[in-house]
Amino acid sequence: MPFTTILYDIILSPITQIIEITYRVFNKMFNNTGIAILGVSLAVTLLCLPLYIIAESWQETERSMQKRMSFWVSHIKKSFKGDEQYMMLNTYYRQNHYHPIMALRSSFGILIQIPFFLAAYHTLSALPDLQGRDFLFIKDMGKADSVFTIGSFSVNILPILMTMINCISGAIYSRGHAIKEKIQIYGMALVFLVVLYNSPAGLVLYWTMNNIFSLVKNIFYKMKNPLKILYLCAVSAILLLAFFILFLYDGGANLKKRLAAVFFLLFWIPLPYYVRLIIHLSEKTFSSIFTDKKLRFALFALSSLGLCILTGLVLPSQLITSSVQEFSNIENYTSPNAFLHSSFWMSFGFFVFWPACIYFLFQKRLQTLIAYFFSAAFLGAIVNSYIFNGNYGSMDVTLRFIDGFVNPSKIFMLLNILSLAAILVLVIFVIKIKLTRFMNFALLATLSVLIVLSFINTSKISSEYKAFAASHTQSTSQTAKFSLSKTQPNIVIFMLDRFESAFIEPILKDQKNLSQKLNGFTFYPNCLSFNGHTLMGSPGLYGGFDYTPMEMNKRNSIKLKDKHNEALILLPKLLCQQGFSATVSDLSWANYNYIADMNFIKNFPASENPGLENLKAISLFGHYTGDFKREKLKAGFDLASLSHVLNRNLFWVSIFRQVPAILRAVVYYKGTWWENGVQENAGDFVNWYSILYYLPEIMQVNSAKPTLSILTNECTHAFEDISMYSIEPEYPYSINDDGYKVNTVTLIQIAEFADYLRSQGIYDNTKIIVVSDHGIGRDIDKFESPSFNGYQKDHLNPVLLVKDFNSDTNGIVKIDDRFMTNADVPYLALKGIVENPVNPFTKNPIDENYKNGGIIATKGDIFMPYHSKSEYEFTLSDDDWIHIKDNIFIDSNWEKYTKQD
Repeated sequence: MPFTTILYDIILSPITQIIEITYRVFNKMFNNTGIAILGVSLAVTLLCLPLYIIAESWQETERSMQKRMSFWVSHIKKSFKGDEQYMMLNTYYRQNHYHPIMALRSSFGILIQIPFFLAAYHTLSALPDLQGRDFLFIKDMGKADSVFTIGSFSVNILPILMTMINCISGAIYSRGHAIKEKIQIYGMALVFLVVLYNSPAGLVLYWTMNNIFSLVKNIFYKMKNPLKILYLCAVSAILLLAFFILFLYDGGANLKKRLAAVFFLLFWIPLPYYVRLIIHLSEKTFSSIFTDKKLRFALFALSSLGLCILTGLVLPSQLITSSVQEFSNIENYTSPNAFLHSSFWMSFGFFVFWPACIYFLFQKRLQTLIAYFFSAAFLGAIVNSYIFNGNYGSMDVTLRFIDGFVNPSKIFMLLNILSLAAILVLVIFVIKIKLTRFMNFALLATLSVLIVLSFINTSKISSEYKAFAASHTQSTSQTAKFSLSKTQPNIVIFMLDRFESAFIEPILKDQKNLSQKLNGFTFYPNCLSFNGHTLMGSPGLYGGFDYTPMEMNKRNSIKLKDKHNEALILLPKLLCQQGFSATVSDLSWANYNYIADMNFIKNFPASENPGLENLKAISLFGHYTGDFKREKLKAGFDLASLSHVLNRNLFWVSIFRQVPAILRAVVYYKGTWWENGVQENAGDFVNWYSILYYLPEIMQVNSAKPTLSILTNECTHAFEDISMYSIEPEYPYSINDDGYKVNTVTLIQIAEFADYLRSQGIYDNTKIIVVSDHGIGRDIDKFESPSFNGYQKDHLNPVLLVKDFNSDTNGIVKIDDRFMTNADVPYLALKGIVENPVNPFTKNPIDENYKNGGIIATKGDIFMPYHSKSEYEFTLSDDDWIHIKDNIFIDSNWEKYTKQD
């Protein structure tokens, strides 16, 4: 991991995430990007105010010291030269308990601005919300304001205004100070002018407001009782936050009331009571650590390190160990342990670096309270993570809950709150009765256990990854994964999740060159799936009619997972027995894992399944995303990669587990983990589409055997705005719909693959099947009526495109309206290769006869394995079954099916 990345994670990442959260809060409040940036500037200023107060105190101390010593320092410099001057100055400084390095205190006010500036620059420069948004006289906050031009030179008003305000603020602040300090302030103002002159106006607006708030701060700081001003600012912030929670935050009515009540309670407590409470707690209740510097620091250090290890290593590694392969080979990452680097260093910044900076800035009174707070927070985090962990369901690859967030019961939350209150009281009691040394030993023991757990988890991840790598082909570069034969038959099956059948003909009409490229293909529009979800709609596609929901339920002595895996292995098993080599990727719900567990092939050892030693199972998801973005991402877009999302969200999942249950909905915040505009842009489309885009690099023509290739791809499931990529089709879209556009560029890639096969001279000896597990579920004009008993028929209308060996359709895509299903795929694949094929698991023939007289599909809403109450059959009601026959677009061919039928 590069050293600069580590520094970013430690120093800047905590600040950038505070900026992101604050921006989102203000944007929600005012629905205005410009005002949100002003709000961020205000929030950061208030957050830094205590640091500025400390900085001012240090600077004032330095000024007084310099003034007091100035006469003799000047006299020594005039009277002595060289080594003698150096020795005399050192002696004088030592007598006055001063060291020249203390002169840095005069620059502290400027130094603390640097990380906040860099964090704001990093966050706001690439914020998608700024692009094209206007505010006041700014036409586009994603670009320099360019209010007017002089010749070819653009005049940007904001940076100039920012510099003027900076100079005025500096003049007020440095009144009566040494000329050296004034030069430093004005010099920094000019540096910011040069650096920010051509920066996005949104960023300059943020820094301009920072300077305005700094000006106001300097004016107030010259007044008496600045502490009261700080208190009033804090009260204003509390009122603003309470208003947001009560009226704008959409995290649930009950949660809003509870949080708002807490903030209003804080508001009504007068300032003197806070001061008295701090003095009493630090000097009386916590006297044992107030008077013992080493004991106080040990309490703080052990707690902050414990929070760092728990958040950055233990909890993320536990999550990764639950499914190591899901975190394997993501973009430029190979071993999942690589993700722990970012989570650890981010945690180090949040819980060690910045808290330590703050700890040492303050005197022992606040140090005492910080030590208490961190020790209680560490113990509370342990309790929340392991005793009140809760069950929130399965997560997808971006660490969002698949079924959404569900709040735990009120009793669960109440018990959680009571336990945390008990911890707060217990820590107070332990410190008060002077058992802090014993508590430090307990914290040290807990920290040691966490380190051991981290070591165990990382070792487990390493060993499981090695086993995973040994049975899979892995590479993040565009090296070949699939082998094709120049002379032997090749069978290539694309399972394109949710590819919309109704879009095929409009796409072929729009993109006038596609039909020629897809010469030899036949399109079957009159095609059915057996369910509108992948879990029940895909097994038949892979394994044939024995794996429709109805037939799987009949074999109720075998677990659904095992039957599903049978379906996935059926074609490779049969064809490998015929001397084929087979490669399969990302098969749907393999081993009943949301992210395909390609290790399922271990359930079918080659010793019991002759030929399967020639089967290779791989995962391609996300491996080509980085390359694709570098090549095809348009200028002006900076999208997060899957690895970026995982790095950030691993940290936030750890925070989620550590906070009280009542606040977990706030931390999760609708699956975004409070990120701005990145989660959405890091969607699945590019992770899947990039695989199709690089098919010529993934395939190689070098096999002496006939080959089977099954590529499961979900780019057609991800209906995203793809305008940021340079993948526009040759002809415009006739339908302005994200799904239609995604389907269009996907079909174009299939056509490009066909061209690649022609260039290799293997198009004629390759059979290609393009199929989907189900349709989208839209109102399609081709149906007499779009729904059956409230269920959209289009859910059951998948794509089926077939190109047989040596097929020629005279430069067009042939339309065949005969009744088909996606469970015909195994028969179509084996046709001409295996005579009278038989399912090796059921001993039933693999043919087309099953659908004579119609098929039984289901509209059941089981799309996750745990939705079924039984592990052996899909628990569906009588109302869920449908009998469909012949022309699926005619209403009379759809009937309700019952057990009696």
